[in-house]
Amino acid sequence: MNGVPVARILGFEVRLHLSWLFIVAIVTVTVADRISTFQPAIDPGVSWAIGFVGSLGFMFTAIVHELAHAVAARRDGAESEAIVVNFIGSPAIVDVVASSPRAEALVAIAGPVASAVIGAVFCLIAVALLNVGGPVGPFADVLVIVGALDLLLAAINVIPAFPLDGGRLVRAVAWARSGDQRAGTRVAGVIGRWVGRGLVIVGLAIILAGDVVDGVMIGLVGWFLMASARSVERFAILDELVQGIRVGEAMEQQLETVTPQLTLDTFAPSILDGSVGPALPVIADDAVIGIVGLAQVRAVPRRSWASTRTSDVMVGGEAMPTAAPEERLTEALERLRRSHLDGLPVLDGTTLRGVLTRRSIAAVLHARADARGQAL
Repeated sequence: MNGVPVARILGFEVRLHLSWLFIVAIVTVTVADRISTFQPAIDPGVSWAIGFVGSLGFMFTAIVHELAHAVAARRDGAESEAIVVNFIGSPAIVDVVASSPRAEALVAIAGPVASAVIGAVFCLIAVALLNVGGPVGPFADVLVIVGALDLLLAAINVIPAFPLDGGRLVRAVAWARSGDQRAGTRVAGVIGRWVGRGLVIVGLAIILAGDVVDGVMIGLVGWFLMASARSVERFAILDELVQGIRVGEAMEQQLETVTPQLTLDTFAPSILDGSVGPALPVIADDAVIGIVGLAQVRAVPRRSWASTRTSDVMVGGEAMPTAAPEERLTEALERLRRSHLDGLPVLDGTTLRGVLTRRSIAAVLHARADARGQAL
């Protein structure tokens, strides 16, 4: 999973996306510069301190934003144990679907509502403190900064385009009207594409008016939303293609297996060059006890391959999800995505039948798309 783990709150592991390093730096510099401009007499150290505290406060409230989504999703039955805090949106949000249109809307709106409430409360407290006067001025400045950023975060996230929360709201509405979740996703993708185009046009107009920096920023946001819309439309095509396929039709059947005693140097090169599958079942006493794939091999330095055994790096036990040959591919695909593994062992009872990998899924989907004349 992306992101650096920083805390565990309400049962969720909280991970910060690395982009927050840049966000904290940008907010700190911007705020310190604005404070120095409007209050020339202020000590530079104080202005930098206010900017840094404000950026950290905003980061904490962004965590609250994502926690609001996670709690609402958990109430709907989602089993996620970790959240990744991005500045806006989530790259994976398109394929995170609630149980009903109403639940989808509630999960989507929870984050912006949390940010809007925090922003409004912080701004009101800051105004009250400024009216009191005295030494609370820097504290009020921090509250104004964090409050304004949270109001901005709430406003940006309700833009009707994936991966923003507004894209999920559009999907919920279209889903409720059509009764078809996939149709809702397609509608959200189309609307997101037009919103992105509109922002690109607005950005170009602002550049022509002389404000190059703001125009470029708005244009980049529009381009980002257009790219996301293309991903949504591609996801909708894949979702349609995968319907009706069973795991047994999509799994790799030319099996290579390894034992727990083998060292990585005996098979790692074959995994890396693609001469065997990207994930190999680990067999002991005719039973599947684990899976080892590209991710596990790449995590070990090449110089340590000869001294590292399969059992040292394999994923096994409860951490190893499996699939069944007659299971619907849609369900197994979601399990594969959530596991972050390179493949799932396909078991018929305790008998190994194959391995479900992204490569094997892509092959069967391309074959079906070619048969239908669709492009992936």
